[in-house]
Amino acid sequence: MADKTLDDRMLDKATEWFVKMRAENPSDARITAFADWISQSNDHQTAYLEIGGLWDDLAVLEKKPTASVSALDDHRAPQGLTGVRPAANDLAPKKNIFWSLRLIAASIALLLVSVLGVQYGDHLWLDNHQTARGELADVILEDGSHLMLNTKSHVRVDLQADKRVIYLAEGEVYFDVAKDENRPFYVETSGGLVRVLGTKFNIRHRGDHSDVTVLEGAVGVVDHGRISDLDKVELPLDATLKPNEKFILGDDQADNVAVPVDGSAVLSWRDRKLVYNGARFATLVEDLNRYYDAEIRIGDPALENIEVVAILQVEDRAATLKALEQTFHITAQPVSKDLIYLYPQK
Repeated sequence: MADKTLDDRMLDKATEWFVKMRAENPSDARITAFADWISQSNDHQTAYLEIGGLWDDLAVLEKKPTASVSALDDHRAPQGLTGVRPAANDLAPKKNIFWSLRLIAASIALLLVSVLGVQYGDHLWLDNHQTARGELADVILEDGSHLMLNTKSHVRVDLQADKRVIYLAEGEVYFDVAKDENRPFYVETSGGLVRVLGTKFNIRHRGDHSDVTVLEGAVGVVDHGRISDLDKVELPLDATLKPNEKFILGDDQADNVAVPVDGSAVLSWRDRKLVYNGARFATLVEDLNRYYDAEIRIGDPALENIEVVAILQVEDRAATLKALEQTFHITAQPVSKDLIYLYPQK
């Protein structure tokens, strides 16, 4: 017996992991969850050693095709782990073995999380993609879906056997989702949840809410929905969007209805263009600040509500500012290399 008495619930949990880790081909998510659990406390390691399964499960971890984990040899104890597997009637961990177990379990948890993904809330995200300011990037997922990330965007991806899950943490993404009726495609972003089977749509993260625009097919939206809702048998939708319709997720000041929109204008960013047909000048400046390192500010409040009808190319900041000066009769005045003010021409 171990020096410290273990409660029944902890031993039950250790037994549960003992069984799970002996299933054929345990998933990466299960292996990572096991490594996380075993590294949480000395009592977890003691309980699992009492059940007698830790050593075999380290061998399971060894078989994963990652350089960090494959360094553990199939027929040897991990480096730094002293002693041999105790006999069935002598499972009490010796002090040096106990300390090494804690180190190796914590190391495996860290290595697996660094290789497989990151933890976001209660969900393990197995893949991450992001762009820097001014950068655009194409991402092809394993299921064949195509994601195009706009400037300063960040997504986390988890493709599971029964569903595909994306979290849009920042920025804007165009989705061309491969059809798979057996694996619905979900996107969580600020303000709510999006559900599709296979279609083309765009989501722009805007602080505490998000704009969802459909280009092809149909998209279901759940205002204030969360990934945790996916366990529900039925996920009630607040609206189903058709092509050239937009829904604002998470904005309690807006009606929960789809509104018509020019989808081609919304998607113009893919060609590094910004298209405006009646937007406020302040909105234009807000958009430009997503692309350039130097911040652009409006120096005179009178400019904020100017109505903008324009197509701007955002490839080059100097050319963009020149176009603004000529079109809107303003002057761009650099204050420093990191700050530019806009004023009406005198």
